[in-house]
Amino acid sequence: MSSVLALLIGFYAASTLGPTGFYEMCTTQQVECLPVVQTRGLSFTEIEGINRRVNRDIRSIVEPPGVDVWRIGPREGDCDDYVMTKRQKLIKAGLGSDRARVAVGMARGQLHAVLVVNFGPYFYVLDNLTDEVLPVEKSAVRIVSVQSAADPRMWHKAPGEDAGNGRAVAAARDLLRPPR
Repeated sequence: MSSVLALLIGFYAASTLGPTGFYEMCTTQQVECLPVVQTRGLSFTEIEGINRRVNRDIRSIVEPPGVDVWRIGPREGDCDDYVMTKRQKLIKAGLGSDRARVAVGMARGQLHAVLVVNFGPYFYVLDNLTDEVLPVEKSAVRIVSVQSAADPRMWHKAPGEDAGNGRAVAAARDLLRPPR
């Protein structure tokens, strides 16, 4: 079993901080950072459909250096905007937050956010770079950190990873506190 699969299943729990923009979003859109219980099962076709629709509906842009704003449902955005939009749509459709988790990794030599969906015993990557929903082992993204299944505000790092030499993590511990 790969270390990333072990991380996703929950064998490893080395805590780390998530991206700064994620925590900033949590301060303004607190509901997006709370655990949500699954209300119904989704078919793989539904998951693929949401992935394709969001990929089509958002025009890809690159944020300026030093800017990391996470948004839901923008007309244009970067990888984290796609991720949060897909996550919100899947949760609204009935998937629990423990089954739709944000992950940060390396793709094409850059930090990149994707959504990892737990479908049955398998984990799949929903990525704005492709409409294909791929098993995590076949994704081009090397995951270095992922949201906790128990608490979306908490993050875990993959064993042996440094989360992009610190570039992907925030240094603002006070943002980890639960919303009031």
